[in-house]
Amino acid sequence: MTTYHLDLGDDRTEALDSVAQLDLVNTAVDLDTYLTGDYKAPIPLWGSVVLTRGDARNEATTQWVEAVENTATHQDVVLIAGDPGDPAARRIRLTDAWASATYHLDEDDDPDAFAISFADIAVEK
Repeated sequence: MTTYHLDLGDDRTEALDSVAQLDLVNTAVDLDTYLTGDYKAPIPLWGSVVLTRGDARNEATTQWVEAVENTATHQDVVLIAGDPGDPAARRIRLTDAWASATYHLDEDDDPDAFAISFADIAVEK
């Protein structure tokens, strides 16, 4: 099983328990399949993804997640598949990402899960 980290930049990285429900242009896509596939498109691949936080939390991530739908918090973030210190770890850039209002939909099922939406996605090489 691949471990994932959310990187907000400036040494603000947090280990995640899981990454699930990747949706690209309203189509569900398996994240591992996305990592190994070639999803280049002539248009931005906007979408969302659900992340589940672990026990070790970065305060910057908490603040960013709680600023739901705040346009001032839109920023590029990176999902790192594997060890963030390993230069060979795959990195998925989520362009213009923000904590989505759907963050609140799963609170009863899993209070540690939240959704982020993004304007585009790409595997960094």
